Amino acid sequence: MRTWWGRLSGIQRAGAVVAAVIALGIIAALGHKSGSGSSGDKAAATPTTHAAASSPAGSPKATTPPASSHPAPGPTFTYPGDPECAITYRDRSDGSMSWTVRLSVPGELITHATDTGGAIYRHDVQAAAGSTSFSAPVPLAQVTDIGGNLRTSGGRSYGCSVAPAK
Repeated sequence: MRTWWGRLSGIQRAGAVVAAVIALGIIAALGHKSGSGSSGDKAAATPTTHAAASSPAGSPKATTPPASSHPAPGPTFTYPGDPECAITYRDRSDGSMSWTVRLSVPGELITHATDTGGAIYRHDVQAAAGSTSFSAPVPLAQVTDIGGNLRTSGGRSYGCSVAPAK
């Protein structure tokens, strides 16, 4: 005599397994939500610190870091370009932003930053190997694009990598 599971086709078995997994997920989510202390008091909204393990003295070894009191200054741009041309950028906290292009070879550097209003702060310069800085009269939060390209006297072209300043 076959059991009810044995009478199901392969597709029906797969459907039953998926349904069971979904049901368990819903039950777990509801259990987590109901156990979260959502009574509306301030303590329920405060992050708590949990120790991963205790030291012999009973103090926690690892804690949850506090949330940052300062929001991020603006968007984060990253682009994995060529190492011959590397752009780093930062907010200057005075209503403007700047970016520095570090070149390992000299050439014609064309670089830009674009803001939310569509203004393009473009620079086309002959640059030596080393660092060259540029700025735009807008805060980093209003910048939508940063980029650059280096063309050497030998005709080689390099797309600049882009990363936030450290």
